[in-house]
Amino acid sequence: MARTLFTAAGGTFRGNLHGHSTHSDGSSTSAEAVRLYKDAGYEFTCLSDHLWTDRRYASETMNDATALDQDDFITVISAELHCLGKAYDQDGVWHIVANGLPADFRVASNTETGPDLVRRAVDAGAYVTIAHPEWYSMTTEEAVSLAEAGAHGVEVYNHSCFVGSARSSGIATVDQLLNDGYRMSLTATDDSHQIPHDAFGGWVEVAAASLTSDAIVAALKAGDFYASTGPDFLSIILDDDQLHITTTPVSQIILSAKGHLALSAAGDGMTEANFDLGNLDTDFFRLTITDANRQTAWSNAYWLEDWKQQ
Repeated sequence: MARTLFTAAGGTFRGNLHGHSTHSDGSSTSAEAVRLYKDAGYEFTCLSDHLWTDRRYASETMNDATALDQDDFITVISAELHCLGKAYDQDGVWHIVANGLPADFRVASNTETGPDLVRRAVDAGAYVTIAHPEWYSMTTEEAVSLAEAGAHGVEVYNHSCFVGSARSSGIATVDQLLNDGYRMSLTATDDSHQIPHDAFGGWVEVAAASLTSDAIVAALKAGDFYASTGPDFLSIILDDDQLHITTTPVSQIILSAKGHLALSAAGDGMTEANFDLGNLDTDFFRLTITDANRQTAWSNAYWLEDWKQQ
């Protein structure tokens, strides 16, 4: 029986899940950020300004920019949440991105922990991701503590970290969590502070039912999206044990699974690949595509037990 794991046939909405404005430490006003992202071809952005007590870079109030919403472009109320207790950070604070928060979500107390903050954001209805783990040397124990608390995903690409420190990846973190059985999704973000210098480099394409905040957040939680710095997934279909992937032109399509298991296909201008999962000893797989310009897109992870039990 054929199962469609992902399709862009109904259209997707391009969005930035992590960005900043003058509400915290960004260089653009909320209105400027909205205009720049809309002009760049996006349908939504998240002004995830720092929510914390340190006035050097953060605000103690949420940035609700929904008054700027239009029929063809929206903002999703978001924040980059901070609290004390993170190792290997100069300020000793956690960085946690939460999309779809209520506008009155309160700043963390001095006794709130990273896992506490994740739980509170999840309980408030947000889609919560582990921000730029490579950038501030997140340990496996720290990542597990946030996954245990209910974090939904990991930033596997952060464009600002790529531009500013060459520490942009979260692949090692997400693969560790996937191997440990945590069902994490994969996001690419800008973490933009100086638009356009550190913007338009990493985004998500979300197959949501409509261009509304509720529909975008619901699709993010359901994993109905992919992350990209360039190429696109068009469809991911499983027919019994045969996986069929279609894409925009790429040079590599790689399936990554448990441990170091991988399957790959390569070719100039390739737009599809087929993989046989019948003898693959794994609980999950995810896909990575790379184009001729070395730009990349990542699918979310898919778990074999989800369709074997159907």
